[in-house]
Amino acid sequence: MTAYPNRRGEDADLPAGGGRTRTMAQKELITLTNDSALIRALQELSTEGVAVHVVSDMRTLSDELLQHAGAVAMIDASALDAPIEGAVDAITTQFPDLRLMIAGQSAEQTALARRIADQSVFRFVHKPASPQRLKLFLDAAARPTEARGRPPVDTTFGDSPSLARLDTAVRGRSPLTLALVGVVAIIAIAATAWIFWLRDSPSAPQAAAPQSAPANTAAAGSPEALALIRQADKAFADGRYVALDGTSAAESYREALKLEPANAAARSGFDRSIEYSIRRAEEALVAGRLNEAAMVSESLRPLAPNNSRLAFLNTQIEKEQTRQNADASQRAANEARQTQIRASLDQMNERLRRGALLDPAANSAVSHFRAAEQVGPGDPAVRAARESLLGALLTAADNELSAKRATASRRLVDAAATLNSSAPGLDVMRRRIDEFGEQQIAASAAASAAEVARAAEAQRAQETENRVTTPIVAAPVAATPAVVAANTLKLVRSSPTVYPQRALEDLVSGWVELEFTVGRDGAVKDITVVNAEPRRTFDNAALTALRRYRYQPVVRDGETVEQRARIRMRFAPVDGR
Repeated sequence: MTAYPNRRGEDADLPAGGGRTRTMAQKELITLTNDSALIRALQELSTEGVAVHVVSDMRTLSDELLQHAGAVAMIDASALDAPIEGAVDAITTQFPDLRLMIAGQSAEQTALARRIADQSVFRFVHKPASPQRLKLFLDAAARPTEARGRPPVDTTFGDSPSLARLDTAVRGRSPLTLALVGVVAIIAIAATAWIFWLRDSPSAPQAAAPQSAPANTAAAGSPEALALIRQADKAFADGRYVALDGTSAAESYREALKLEPANAAARSGFDRSIEYSIRRAEEALVAGRLNEAAMVSESLRPLAPNNSRLAFLNTQIEKEQTRQNADASQRAANEARQTQIRASLDQMNERLRRGALLDPAANSAVSHFRAAEQVGPGDPAVRAARESLLGALLTAADNELSAKRATASRRLVDAAATLNSSAPGLDVMRRRIDEFGEQQIAASAAASAAEVARAAEAQRAQETENRVTTPIVAAPVAATPAVVAANTLKLVRSSPTVYPQRALEDLVSGWVELEFTVGRDGAVKDITVVNAEPRRTFDNAALTALRRYRYQPVVRDGETVEQRARIRMRFAPVDGR
């Protein structure tokens, strides 16, 4: 979330009687949190003249602080999976002048007590925090030191805290008060001088010195300690701050401290060696040199086991190692998936070259493509293979239809439709197959009609011959029409028509007139399309339905005979629905 505020608002901590208004520069607050309640409070805060940037990790927080100089930072302790002390030490080391606020509970405030006291943490915000309280803290953090009501630093009394407090106390007091304070100051100075005189005087009583003073004095000049410190100083100058081989600065300083625990030079050198090593590890981690950061951290672990910055650094290193391991696992999985896809597509291409598109079912081009598609449906190679296989199926379907193998052609077209139901060319091939089927039906019907005509002609010839040889005059017999209306026959079983989907969608109606033969068993055969309106729209539906009809066999002169009949089937959208 990044909130861009309107520009309004005053410093919350200014005295009420100031009587002046000054234009505030836009304040910026960069917050590390994933607490929805705190984010909502920040959203409200963004309407109070504050630009709010919410980040999710320490690296992004550092990047934002580098881009927004002078911004105030706030870290939500619950958003970290490492000690908050280490995070505070790390960010304040990188940004010494940063105004840092911490949001959390009493436990975190207790852990940060020393850092709050030395102003490493500017303010501690107890959660849940209201927008008004956040605004007050932010105004105080964004204001220069003098504006927050702190007196300018006066170096008249040097670094003496007691005299500085006296100096603060006398400001704005009456002459009598100043005189009393002056007397107290003189007494304090005299007492301090007397104590130092007693400590440094040769004639001072020996009992006033600690029992260990002679030993410490002797140890302070021990050649062993001095040699170790010189060795450590050289290692420090060479940049060998920390190692575990006995040659690093930190190890030599530590050995000197074992000889002289109170040696200030050894203590300072040891602390600086640890500090520089942690900084080097942090820089290596930020630069992506994880192995270098981990090696430095491992060297630091036995030397500074309780260092909060080191604990935080170790947590960040572990998180980065986990992320890199996850990335490596993901890459390995992707490579394995790519290998499997390539193997399946190679098999598909090999079956394409052989022309084994559909058979055998478990080792066909289509089956190997399905295996690749299951592993990586969105892979570019799989998408390209789909188009290649689709083209091969439609080409094979065209060849089968040219060879008048309509069934095989339709099977190939149906397989292509499972790859892409809207592929160009599918509808064209389906229409061609349907037209071929209609032509086959028409040819079969014509052949049947010709056969019936030949049979009728032969029967007439036989009857003529019989009349010539037998001069018996037969009683006149009513002529039986060659084709009768289907409704004059007794229908035993019918079948519903299936309305063509395209005609149904377009609300097209029409009819088909067909001729057929009722066989001696009552079955329908030798069907031909006589006429249709519109042409070739409902023909297949009518043919499919009529083939399932069954009539009562026709009996003539006591014998079962075949009979041609004609029927008109009508189609209307209301019936199809």
